[in-house]
Amino acid sequence: MKTRWIQLIAGLAMTVLCISICTTTTNAAEGWSENFEDPNLPGWTLYGYDNTSSPVMIDANFSAADGTLKVLDDKVNIARHDSTIAVGTWSFDMYVPDGYDGAFYVQFLSNGTVSWAGATNNSHVSAGFFRDEFIVWREWGTSGSIIEGGIMDTVPGWHHIKVNRTSDSHYEVWINGTLRASFNYYSMTSSTYLQIYSSHGNGAAIDNLVVTEIPDESTTTTTTPTDGTTPPPDGPTVLILVVVGIAVVVIALVVVFARRR
Repeated sequence: MKTRWIQLIAGLAMTVLCISICTTTTNAAEGWSENFEDPNLPGWTLYGYDNTSSPVMIDANFSAADGTLKVLDDKVNIARHDSTIAVGTWSFDMYVPDGYDGAFYVQFLSNGTVSWAGATNNSHVSAGFFRDEFIVWREWGTSGSIIEGGIMDTVPGWHHIKVNRTSDSHYEVWINGTLRASFNYYSMTSSTYLQIYSSHGNGAAIDNLVVTEIPDESTTTTTTPTDGTTPPPDGPTVLILVVVGIAVVVIALVVVFARRR
């Protein structure tokens, strides 16, 4: 009887451990994705402007008829989707047309405002093509600047982009499977929307957009924060360590109890 009780308690402890780990892993991988298979674009808000200095909002000119989100003119066209994920991975396929000479970005951290319409509280971080190069761009108030430039020359065709951002604000940019940029940027740490932005980008397109809540472990490197502090482990890591510790203590108590009897 004593042996059965020991086996039962140990089994329950390990079951709790396994359930906790599995649940934590599942929650950490939550996010959203868009393959643009529905031409009605549910979940997206589309709007635009005649040019980058116009304050008058107009209808955007996108099409998803071919299973991608394609820009159909050279005006400012924006597609907005709710997205509060600020730490994780943003991956997408981006098409650059022949003769491209504009701006085509994924604003993966954004509060949804636009500086060219006079919104002084505008803020976002973008990754995409600007004329002859792929850059990471920041917009703050009514001014913008390049965070990381010269990442890749603008080459016509499809390109697979992956951007990682960790909880200590370290970024990695991967293009077609190659790490092209690795840097820290601390000024923006939250998001309300993801926006796809185009100006003079007629013919540009995006597809296979995937947003997850954790950086892709296969591409993320470990870095030391510039302030010299060591970042705490993620929430899931802490929870796993706590559950493992509890399980070990329970098993140890069972063994001690069994020996005393």
